[in-house]
Amino acid sequence: MMESPLDRYLLIRSRVAEGYHFGEDALKHTQHVMTDWFPRAVFGDLTDDTIKIEVLIKKGFTSGKSVYSASFLRADDSLIKRTDYDEDRLIGRTCRSYNQKKSGYYGAKNGFDYRLVLYTSEPPTITFRR
Repeated sequence: MMESPLDRYLLIRSRVAEGYHFGEDALKHTQHVMTDWFPRAVFGDLTDDTIKIEVLIKKGFTSGKSVYSASFLRADDSLIKRTDYDEDRLIGRTCRSYNQKKSGYYGAKNGFDYRLVLYTSEPPTITFRR
């Protein structure tokens, strides 16, 4: 399948805040969140010039669950905006544009986990009436 000019790639790099530690199960859960729910949740917050998102995962004060503090960045690394996503806001999010099968985890480097996320947009279907 050929990629459409409407396809959009986004680099997401994430790390856990200092002093916030995970057990093995919690780490697997966080990987699931970053692979499945997080890319779906941020789609509506993307701007046309968003190229990457840097995420700091920290403990939420009120919920005790993880909070994903996202910095939306341009190609020159300048900040567009920051948004915090409480884990409860991420659960079950859907996004028809997120192509999880073509998105992937690219490993860890310098304390960050890297993911390349693909969003696709189907061209509008034109129907004719007779």
